[in-house]
Amino acid sequence: MASDTIQLPKNKEALAKIIDQHAEREESRLSYRRTMWLLAWYYLNGARRFDVFDPAAGALRPHFLDEEGNMEFQSTELLGAIDRVSARLSSMDLRPKVHREGTSLASIRERSVAQILINSLVSPDHVDKISTEFAHIFTTLGCCGLAGHIKDVPSVGLIADIEVVHPRELFPFPSLGVDYTKASGLMRQRTVPLEFLKERFGRKVMQNLDKMEYWEQKVGEHIDDAADAAEEGVFDYQDSNGDANSPSKDKESMGVVKIRELWTYGVGDLVNRYIVTSGDYVFEDMDLEGIETYCPIGFARFMENGTFHGAGLFDLLFSINREMERLLKSLFNNIRDIDRYGVLVMP
Repeated sequence: MASDTIQLPKNKEALAKIIDQHAEREESRLSYRRTMWLLAWYYLNGARRFDVFDPAAGALRPHFLDEEGNMEFQSTELLGAIDRVSARLSSMDLRPKVHREGTSLASIRERSVAQILINSLVSPDHVDKISTEFAHIFTTLGCCGLAGHIKDVPSVGLIADIEVVHPRELFPFPSLGVDYTKASGLMRQRTVPLEFLKERFGRKVMQNLDKMEYWEQKVGEHIDDAADAAEEGVFDYQDSNGDANSPSKDKESMGVVKIRELWTYGVGDLVNRYIVTSGDYVFEDMDLEGIETYCPIGFARFMENGTFHGAGLFDLLFSINREMERLLKSLFNNIRDIDRYGVLVMP
């Protein structure tokens, strides 16, 4: 990473506005890719007819039946191809290994101790589960992220917590054109429970709810953002509920906040600044210049196509697989009609 990275302002109001505008800009740029990812999910789960496909608005309306109310012909070739590649990736041993740098007795002892500590932190079952989830998203959509954390659990002590990060949550910083090598940071945008922020940042969260992107939804509902929740009719903006510092007391609802985390890179891809914002509020702004700090999110592309998010097997095989399904459907229908009505030869 070049050392001439973008210098963000220290003013918290200006900083929050810059990050918010950048997230909106990247969401607009990513609208087509996000619609294709949604198409991939529906298609691999059996939907074959889409009468609304609007990448500009991110709208997709799937149907499992054709226009006559019959089941569409479904080929599993695409799903099989994705499964074969993802199974090969997930079968690799991803457990961390410690390698010694020397052949002395001390280095062998240090390596053994370090390996024992690593084994106590990382559960093999957890690694297998994460590798399976990561391999499918990585192969199908073309990219994916992995986030690692160390948690202190009273019952078992320190334990490694690995999280699969969906590509729709990740954006480059700054906005990139045709040269994605100019990325000097990574942004993650996600929706988290209000309680998570209160445990992490303390009382100041409740005192600044009116500055955040905060809303309430039913417990158990999976809503990515407030716009999706509005369409489902399961949330109310806190502004419409009166005092922003007084969340609803409905026991069936929970408060959620959309947050944006930004890691800016310096020399050697070391993180020199970490920022957490929501709306017009800055939760945290850490200057890490001179401290050996690495981004906790690892990001990889399945196939390079010149963009930050790359390309996956679905992008490569969807069109030919869909045309093959239509061809086979017409072929089967023609053969069925011939068997039913016979062939009429006119002189």
